[in-house]
Amino acid sequence: MELQRINNLWKFLSIKNNLKLDCSKQTDVEYHITKGNLVLKHSFNPQLLQQSRLVIKDKNFQEKFCQHTYSASKKRFGFKEKPASLSSQKIFFPKELLVKYQMFDLEICKDYQGHYQVIIGPFFPKNVNEILNQVNPIARTFWVKNFFAEGIRN
Repeated sequence: MELQRINNLWKFLSIKNNLKLDCSKQTDVEYHITKGNLVLKHSFNPQLLQQSRLVIKDKNFQEKFCQHTYSASKKRFGFKEKPASLSSQKIFFPKELLVKYQMFDLEICKDYQGHYQVIIGPFFPKNVNEILNQVNPIARTFWVKNFFAEGIRN
């Protein structure tokens, strides 16, 4: 049920925005959508949706050459927060993202060439608006454009 609903959401968004959707299944189910120089990837294990994650990044982002990294975890009952090193907690992005994404684990990386990668998790959307409310503000903040068209909300 969950898998079919998530599959329908991504297919709907890709068709309405005239984007190509790539879906693959190994141990995890992965959806890839590319728009210009941006790549969106949603990966999850169908049995453990709490391990799902959404990645939005530049196509040319190099993970091996990260200059700045910021990570913040969602507060969970019964789990201690991970200690953060001071060098990785420098805020190099607009602070309004911190307030908006308190319900997710958030990781933002910037490489030496200025390309960004944003990871939020756990991410298991229930409708189209949940996807649009998470993806478009990130894309507007870092790349000054919406990833998906806002007109499909109605």
